Amino acid sequence: MKKIYLLILTILVANISIAQRWKNEKLSIFAAVGTNQFMGDLGGGAKDAAHFLGIRDMDFEYTRPTFQAGIRYRILKDLSVKPTISYAYLKADDASSNSVGRKARNLSFSSNVWEAGVQFEYSFIPEKELARYTFSSLRATKKISAYVLVGAGGLYFNPKAELNGVTYELRPLNTEGQGQASYTYEGQTYTPDKPYGSFAAFFSIGLGARYAIDRRWGLGIEISNRYTTTDYLDDVHNRYYTTGSDPIANEFADRRLEYTYDEFGVAIVSQDPAAPRETGYPLRGQPEYKDAYIFTNITGYFKLKSTLRSMPKF
Repeated sequence: MKKIYLLILTILVANISIAQRWKNEKLSIFAAVGTNQFMGDLGGGAKDAAHFLGIRDMDFEYTRPTFQAGIRYRILKDLSVKPTISYAYLKADDASSNSVGRKARNLSFSSNVWEAGVQFEYSFIPEKELARYTFSSLRATKKISAYVLVGAGGLYFNPKAELNGVTYELRPLNTEGQGQASYTYEGQTYTPDKPYGSFAAFFSIGLGARYAIDRRWGLGIEISNRYTTTDYLDDVHNRYYTTGSDPIANEFADRRLEYTYDEFGVAIVSQDPAAPRETGYPLRGQPEYKDAYIFTNITGYFKLKSTLRSMPKF
């Protein structure tokens, strides 16, 4: 009988030790690689832009790379905080859209984006604490955890576009008359925005899952949507504006093409440039919505070595 009690006590102590091990393995480092999808005024699908999750407006032709690194600290057993740094190369082009209006607008951009932020994770499928040694293999499903995340941070961006084989920074060109005087269009007065900066904030939401390879190493997948505080990631926000005597600025401000309809009512975009828009013509961007982008990352995790001593080796 004493042997049975001793065995039960040993199992209880082992389980308690394993259950509390997270307190001594709170800190992890991670690195991620993946892709991004831009959700703004340029490019996209055949319909009007979708401005919430934006799935229907994805343009897979312009999927571009994303890299991320950071640390993960478990505040509570199922709640973690993750400071991160990220890099993404964003790109979109109206020419690839199935929307006739966007094809005819004929604008494009690319930008390096650097992020610094913090995320909070809540594990709705809790992360299991694996024993150092096991008498039988743990089922694969027991090694899977899943979480939701919210976060925020700041980003740097610098939209560029190409003209005749030369790449230009768009922000200094003030393509929508930024900083210029007010004007009147169809009886209404409009004032162009001030020149925009290269920094903005972002807010993120997402889902993720992890698979524990062993006690130290893990792999995960994470999808998150970044909602920014700027509508100028792609340099497109509001109305056409006659920019003045700078031919380069004028070219990037209005690059429209003509389009006509064939006998079946199908729109055909020609290569002939349209007449320049008059100042105020309201078809360059959608100022009601800010820009966003989606990350899809594959992540590798490593738990830093525990400082706990004399743990039972079960």
